[in-house]
Amino acid sequence: MIDSSFLVSGLLFGVLGWFTYKVYIWPYYISPLRKIPGPPSESFIFGNFIKLFAEESGEPQIRWVKKYGSILKYYGVLNKPIILVTDTKAIQDIALNQAYDYPKPSLLDALMRILGKGIGFSEGETHKRQRKMMTPAFSHNNIKEMVPTFIRVASTLKDLIEDKVNKGESRIIISPYLSKATLDIIGLVGFNYEFNSLTSKNELAEAYDTIWNFNSTPLAITITLLSTVIPFIRQIPISTNIRFNNAIKVVERISMKLYEERCQEVKDNKLVGKDLLSLLIMINQDLPIEDKMTDEELKFQIMTFLAAGHETTSVAISWALHLLAQHPNEQNLLREELVKAFPDKSNFNPTFDVINSLEYLNSIAKETLRLIPPATNIFRTNLKDTKFGDYFIPKGTIVVIPIVALNRLPSIWGPTADDFDPKRWLNPSLIKNVTNFNYLPFHTGPRSCIGNKLAMTEFKILLSMLIRNFVFQPVEGLHIKRKNDIVNKPHPHLELVISKVEA
Repeated sequence: MIDSSFLVSGLLFGVLGWFTYKVYIWPYYISPLRKIPGPPSESFIFGNFIKLFAEESGEPQIRWVKKYGSILKYYGVLNKPIILVTDTKAIQDIALNQAYDYPKPSLLDALMRILGKGIGFSEGETHKRQRKMMTPAFSHNNIKEMVPTFIRVASTLKDLIEDKVNKGESRIIISPYLSKATLDIIGLVGFNYEFNSLTSKNELAEAYDTIWNFNSTPLAITITLLSTVIPFIRQIPISTNIRFNNAIKVVERISMKLYEERCQEVKDNKLVGKDLLSLLIMINQDLPIEDKMTDEELKFQIMTFLAAGHETTSVAISWALHLLAQHPNEQNLLREELVKAFPDKSNFNPTFDVINSLEYLNSIAKETLRLIPPATNIFRTNLKDTKFGDYFIPKGTIVVIPIVALNRLPSIWGPTADDFDPKRWLNPSLIKNVTNFNYLPFHTGPRSCIGNKLAMTEFKILLSMLIRNFVFQPVEGLHIKRKNDIVNKPHPHLELVISKVEA
């Protein structure tokens, strides 16, 4: 009879041997990726991820690109090699020429729980079909009709801030208001639904607050990192996981409610709205069976619209206000343009064409998204063996396009690459080298953000309303960091000194 202690010892030695091979022997001595330059691993368990989470978003990657070049390697959980690419030829293959050979990796499964398996996480032929079907809903004319909604919510936001200023408050934490404003907007233009999160307590806003701030403790960050290789770790019933999972359930329940309400309108022949969900359902009804979306696919699009449609835009506006507070001359130049376009601030009612014709506003938007993009990285994995430059990349390798590092390459943006300089967008000689493969705030190719025109118009209207009515200044002594998370949020929050623009 075999001694049980012998079995246990054998099992332990087996696990130890597997672990040693996985995290030490294979990455350093066997992997074909070992020849690619890059920073040394700092931890057998977490690789270089601790540095990525500890520092301001994008800073380690910017240093690595400057030191190791346009194709480099760093290490993920259990020392798994990850390839970081700023080479534009490789990016063109990943984003355009062979886009469907580079699906999203399982590393992003936690994000898929937040966004749902909608257009953001569909792949191959399914994605092509969904993209073709959804594109008409985001047409130029449809976005034009959303503008009055943007203005209405922007006006509510302005009134709330004005009320605080009138009561004597000057230091205001504005980021939660921006998040609620963009949530209210996507509720209306996405589903013709009044969340009213700006003016009343709202469980969906609270759920997203929990989700977006999940990685606020060392324990939560550890869970996030380990869940990339041990998925069930997110189901362990500890308070951090319970709060996150309960928040996801709220999002799923409200998404289902919105979908069921719209389905009932279809049954009652009352579907007449021009919100995105109504448009999708009406488009879907007229398609041949092979092109239609299933009920489940439509439900997942709701989760995608809700999450991606509000937090990224609110974060972009937050950073624009932060940068303009740090650069008062640029803020004044923008305000001068807005005063000229809208002399009567009480009658701020721009059209789609007018708001998109303002050159300095457009430059501010582009420069904000260049310097501090809401999404800092594009993650992919290759389905086939390939080569980046002279390096062989075996299939199944995680590939990262670091948007924040790409957007600061001196070879593209010159010696002022790290500076906030909106005027660069008005100088043809400075932006002649800018392409869809080295400026990627909305990605590019068939996997680019389908709602980018909607987001940019919403961004410009909300920012214009705020700058036309208020002066923003930094809080002395408060350092706001770029938090490396699902989105590039201001940490701990965006707090500014706010005063009214007088006549």
